[in-house]
Amino acid sequence: MNYQTHSHRFADIILNSDYGLKQEIEEVIHSITIETINEEYDERNKLLMGSGKKPSSGKQSTINRLFRDGLSSRGWEVEKNVFNSSENDLVMDFWKRKVGIDVAFNHRSSIGGDLLRLQAAAEVKDVINVGVYICPTREFARVVSPKDGNSMVVFERVQWYLENFKPVLTAPILLMGLSG
Repeated sequence: MNYQTHSHRFADIILNSDYGLKQEIEEVIHSITIETINEEYDERNKLLMGSGKKPSSGKQSTINRLFRDGLSSRGWEVEKNVFNSSENDLVMDFWKRKVGIDVAFNHRSSIGGDLLRLQAAAEVKDVINVGVYICPTREFARVVSPKDGNSMVVFERVQWYLENFKPVLTAPILLMGLSG
């Protein structure tokens, strides 16, 4: 998978200080291809239809599952709670050695909460030194979900948030936009 980046508050430099983790993230991204997404998506829909359930219309859950499999197999903790409390649902998708990752293939209304979660993890609880926010580019979102692509989190919109809320978002965040 190809991607583009936007580094907020020197996130790229901070992530490079643990180059092994950066390589793991890049390996997982490069292991995901349009072909593997389509194969997994078709296989999952066959299983759903075989059990009498409605097939998925978009490929978001397939991509999330591929990230989960790729990162967890490399020792990343899945669903790391920011506040270490079962009563609080601020959860990063993946965490390892003070790097937190959120993979966002959901509705764009979640952008603010996602960025605030990374901010809290870095500045309030000191759980991470740098956050990585992975989402589709606008063009790739339409490939992932032709029906919902226009309402999804996209790289270009998240970059706008990071640039316009820079005084408030003080946590280093590396934005990665998948482009197919």
